[in-house]
Amino acid sequence: MRERAEDPSWSIIRKLRAASGGWVSGKAMGDGLGVSRAAVWKHIRHLRSMGYRIEASTRLGYRLLGPEPLHLHIPEDICSRLIQLESVGSTNEFAREIANEAENWTVVIAEVQTAGRGRLGRKWFSPSGGVWMSIILKPRVTPSEAFRYTMAGSVAVCRALRDLYGLDARTKWPNDVLVNGRKICGVLTEISAELDVINYMIIGIGINANMSASSLPEEWNATTIYEELHREVPRGELVAKVLEEMRALLESGDLYHQWVRLSDTLNRRVRVKGFDEVTGIAESLDPDGALVVRKDDGGIVRILAGDCIHLRPDDGDLRAGSDSQTGKGSTGYAEG
Repeated sequence: MRERAEDPSWSIIRKLRAASGGWVSGKAMGDGLGVSRAAVWKHIRHLRSMGYRIEASTRLGYRLLGPEPLHLHIPEDICSRLIQLESVGSTNEFAREIANEAENWTVVIAEVQTAGRGRLGRKWFSPSGGVWMSIILKPRVTPSEAFRYTMAGSVAVCRALRDLYGLDARTKWPNDVLVNGRKICGVLTEISAELDVINYMIIGIGINANMSASSLPEEWNATTIYEELHREVPRGELVAKVLEEMRALLESGDLYHQWVRLSDTLNRRVRVKGFDEVTGIAESLDPDGALVVRKDDGGIVRILAGDCIHLRPDDGDLRAGSDSQTGKGSTGYAEG
């Protein structure tokens, strides 16, 4: 884990965001950072130049008037439309409501989700500081190809975290991204389809970005970008990189090999809970997204959906140096 001094501008944004629209005095911020009030004002001007709406008062200090202006970081050719919300129940639900009329590659992003959810309606904790977004796609593919888009979301996040921040991000079957064995991202793909054609597809991506891991449920065994780098990152830059990588992956023929190369699941002893519970070695991934597991009795089984648990070394993990059970990851595929 790398130790880095945090840029004072990001420290200021973090303090303003934590105030939830309330006032924070320049003196208090300066004292906390070990700088003068004049230096705080310099950083405020810099943040304003980046598009942040920050109100100043001689008597009260400063307050943040809205979420980070992500659109300033995202080139127009990456998505057809960007909808940025301060708060929403679920970006996937919002996207579903507009999907029929929306253009391909419409992106919905929220600062906070009050009812974020994962597979099977599981609650997804989505506080301020994360990246909570849904991408509306209208590909001319059959429902059997849906897993490819979940795969593209996971690999795109891995590549973005690696290229931008040097994090050793890895895919976890079927729909998670891990850093140092802990969950940093989940992907949920939902589709509206006829028998042999998809009407629209919604790719929900949740990345634990600028928050501490202690703010997330302990049972998640989660980490965050802030936890790994000890600094905040520009989320607009991250969103732009994920979208750029995802588009490139879907246009390439290398997506499957990229997922396999980055996998933290393959060649590991796992327990998968679906219709049945299976324990064994995750040997390979089929192109349709099925995890191929060699069971303890020697039999081979293909699993298309389920909760996957990476087992500890003392449970027979093949990988030297693996040191923890990484928790559950549920299937990132749903029909609606």
